[in-house]
Formats: sequence, C-alpha cells, structure tokens
Amino acid sequence: MVYLVVRWRSRKLLKEKQHLAQIIEDRTREIREKNRQLEEQSEKLKEMDKVKSRFFANISHEFRTPLTLIMGPLEKVLAANDAPNREEFEKDAKVMLRSSQRLLHMVNQLLDLSKFESGQMKLQTSPGNLVPFLKTMIASFESRALQYKLELNLQTQEEEMMLYFDADKLEKVMVNLLSNAIKFTPPGGTVAVSAGKILAKNPGFPHGFMEISVSDTGPGIPEKQLSRIFDRFYQSSGTYEHHQKGSGIGLALTKELVKLHHGTIEARNREENGSEFIIRLPMGSEHLAPDEIIEPSSSQISPPTRNSISEKIPELESITETGERKKEIEPEPDTDKTNIILVVEDSADMRDYIRRGLEPDYTVLEAIDGREGIQKAREIIPDLIISDVMMPKVDGYELCSVLKSDVKTSHIPIIILTAKASEENILQGLETGADDYITKPFNTKILMARIKNLIDIRSQLQKNINRDMTLQPVKTSVSKIDQEFLNELHNVINKNLSDEEFNVEQLCKKLYMGRTTLYRKVLALTGETPTDFIRSYRLKRGAELLKQNFGTVLEVAFEVGFSNSSYFAKCFKEKFHQLPSEYFAANKQ
Repeated sequence: MVYLVVRWRSRKLLKEKQHLAQIIEDRTREIREKNRQLEEQSEKLKEMDKVKSRFFANISHEFRTPLTLIMGPLEKVLAANDAPNREEFEKDAKVMLRSSQRLLHMVNQLLDLSKFESGQMKLQTSPGNLVPFLKTMIASFESRALQYKLELNLQTQEEEMMLYFDADKLEKVMVNLLSNAIKFTPPGGTVAVSAGKILAKNPGFPHGFMEISVSDTGPGIPEKQLSRIFDRFYQSSGTYEHHQKGSGIGLALTKELVKLHHGTIEARNREENGSEFIIRLPMGSEHLAPDEIIEPSSSQISPPTRNSISEKIPELESITETGERKKEIEPEPDTDKTNIILVVEDSADMRDYIRRGLEPDYTVLEAIDGREGIQKAREIIPDLIISDVMMPKVDGYELCSVLKSDVKTSHIPIIILTAKASEENILQGLETGADDYITKPFNTKILMARIKNLIDIRSQLQKNINRDMTLQPVKTSVSKIDQEFLNELHNVINKNLSDEEFNVEQLCKKLYMGRTTLYRKVLALTGETPTDFIRSYRLKRGAELLKQNFGTVLEVAFEVGFSNSSYFAKCFKEKFHQLPSEYFAANKQ
C-alpha cells in the first residue's frame, strides 16, 4: 500500500510538473509573439517616422523654391529706385505667378488631405455624361502637350456614358494623373486617356463599372514601388531622387478621391514602356448614400470649362515660345568674360532667376541635374559651380564629392543651395567639400557677395602659388589633390627644363590631361596659362642659378631651356624688371 501511495503521489507530482511546464511554455510563446508584434510595430513606427521626416524635408524644399522665386523678384522690384525695365519686370512677374500657382496647388492638396483626416470631405454626385467631361479635360492639357512635344489623345467606347460622379473631385483626380503623365513622358511620347463600360458583375461592382485609363510612354514605375505608389507622403526613388520631384501628396489624394466615389485605382507598368493608371467607378446609384446624391442643376449638367480646369493645373516648368523645354536651351559661352559659372538646378525658373542675377558680371552655363552637372564641369572646367541639393539622378552632395575628388575639377569652388537648413545638412554639405552653403529662400545680393568672396580667395591663392613657385613643393593652402597636382606639375617641368622643345602638348601627355582641361586647371590655380607658367618656371629657375653663380648668362639660358640668350634676357627683364647680367651683378655684390 505504501508503494502504491508513493507511486500515485509521484505520478501526480510529475503531471503537475508537466502541466506547469506547459503553462510556462505557452506563456513564453505568448510573450515571444507579443515581443514580435511590438518589434513589428516599432519598425512600422520607425518607417512612418522616416516617411514623415522625408516628406517634411522634401515638402519644405518644394515650398522654399517657389518662395525664393516670389521673394527674390519682389525684392528686386522694391529695391529699384527708378521705373523697372518693362521686359525684366514681366519676366519676374511671370515667375512669381507660376511659383504662386505651384505653391497654391500644393497647399490645396494638403488641405484636401486634412479634410479626409477630419472626415469633412463629402461626396456630392449627380448623373452626367462622362464623355464631354473627359473631352474638356483633354482640351485643357492640349497646349501643354504641344509645348512638350507630346501626343495627347482620348478614346471612348460610346459618345454617351452616364455615371453618377462628383465633377469637382473627379476633375482633381484627372488633373493629378494627366500632370504626372506629361511630367514623366519624354518629348515625342504619347499620353492616352480611354474610357469604357464594363457590365460584368463582381462583388465590388454589382451593376458593372466605368473604367478610365491614363497611360504614358515614360520610364515607368520600379516594380518594388508599385505597391507603395499611393501611400501618403511616399516619394519613390525612381520618381523623386532620380527623375523629377514630387511631394508625395498627389497620388495619395487621388486614391482617396476615387475611394470616396466607392471606386478603385491601380497602377501598373505597360508591356512596351511607360505606366498606366486604371480607375474603376461603380455604375448606378445603389452604392451611394442619400446625402451623396444632389439634384442636378444647369451648372452641374454642363462640363467644366477649359479655363476653370487650367487654373487648377499645377505649373511644371517654364516653356519657351518656340515650344522647346527651357532646360534644353544652352547658350554658347562668352569667351570675352573670364569667369564662367555653372548653375546646376533642376528647376527651370530657378536657373533663369540665378542666370539673370549673374549674367551682367559672369558667363553663366546651366545643367538640369547632377549627372549633367558633373559632365559639364569636366568638359568646361568652370570658375565656380552653384548647385542645388535635391536633384534628379545625382544630388548636390554626390556632385560635390565627385568633383572634389577628381584632379581635373578639385580646384573649382562649389556653392550649395538647399532648403535643408539644419546643422546636420550644412555639416554634410561642407564635409563633401562644398566651399559655401546658402539656404532657400535667398537674396541674389548675398549670392553675388559669396561668389565674389570665393573668386577673391582664389585670386589670392594664385598670387601665393606664383610667389612660392620654386623647385620646392608648394606650401600654399590648397586641397590635397590640388597640392599633388601642383607637385607633379613642377616635377614634370623640372625634369624637362633644359629641353627647349618642351611645350604644352608634351606637358598634357605627361599629365594625362586634355589641352583645354589643363589650360583651365592651371589658369584657375596659378592665374597663368600653361605656356606662361612654363616660361615663368624657367625664368625663376634661371634667377636661382644666377644667384648660385652657376655660370654665364648664356649657360644659364641653355640650362633652363632658352636657345637664344637675347630672348632669355628680354623675357627675364619683363619678369624681374632688370637684365640677367644686372641681376647677377646685384646678387654677387
């Protein structure tokens, strides 16, 4: 009996132990699951914070650019003592108007999103023919499509397609989609709008639906970003950083307006090229609440006018009267002006604003993005570069880093223009090698003063290099890359000093540089052309040899690459204001 009692007790304790172990395991599993959920929520919160931070940084850039283009011209007009030039005043006024319209459009979109958040956005539909509505929308964009050299067409299944829709809200949807399609389609491309009835029943549309498609022949949307293209404040790398700007508001607002119509919208890439946005709106009125239907009046039956739609179309960029995109026009450099400034900015209006402020004193060239800016900087070797930070393809930080690490362009002063005014952003710009940092909005007088200071500093640097130009390494305050270049330049000339045939062509081969690149590089660092620099180097070496009592004037002339003692004496006098014999006698005494 004792044995049985002990065995029964042991089994009972073992079962209790197993039960407790199971409870602990279940609780542990629950805790792990909760931890996993908390980690996921934490990651989502971090992602939301990143999205919000990026949105506010980018939207501040979007606001600051038109604000600069409004405030700058206004300051110029107000600062003018006499009556302003009519032509210049009209240009400034048009820039201010376009910038104000852009700013107003973005503010209106933000206000619409806030209405969705607060539940104040109400649907007010009335029955109407969709075809005249779409024809009016297309007509409103025809002039812009013509200016951008695009083909814009409309295809409808029937001439009369009745639908319950809110004309004002559907108009905003079409404006956003058509504006994006035109913005991202290169010249010669096509933007197409089509509409048709789909009578097949499905759970979402029991009475069928109306399908509206907006397609283009642009670069398309990266596949990884298709699922997030309608997320609020989301800016894909394919559209913002590497192509053209966007605030991350338009498509999010478009989706909300379509959902308000009880419809759906999706984006996809076409098989050939480009992207397509498809809107599906339910037919009939059973899906609408009583307060979402209003009695049609004469103003609601007639489609909106072209002028009323045109006022709501956001300005994309300035267009010339000939129909060419302003960013494609590049003036020839003016060789009479010594200082060439390259402006790298993706906003055509901002480039024009900076150009008009600088052109009286400098030759101004333009680049529409960072990649083109790097290419032109290497080809032209400008005296100074003004670059925006947030640009397509290559941003200002990368442009600065690339040019400052290239021996051909490392000497060029770079001014960064940006809307990012935090200390971290300024530090990032200066760490990449930028020489100055100006935040938007800015005054052109401040920009001119900064440019003058940088050019004056470079002139002083040229004098120091010329003053220190001996066989010893140059000790002036230049960057490490420029210091290495100057040392190599001195070494090559010194090794070929006695060769009277040594010239600029041979110097280019020794330094592996093109003639134009070497010319601009040496001129920027020393203030002399390569030919003058070689001659100055020979003469300064000749002066040193005369001091060291190397030999006669003729022997010194031969040693430094002059085959004619009279020509050596002439050049020597121009450089040091005395003949070699007088210089030798003075130093000997």
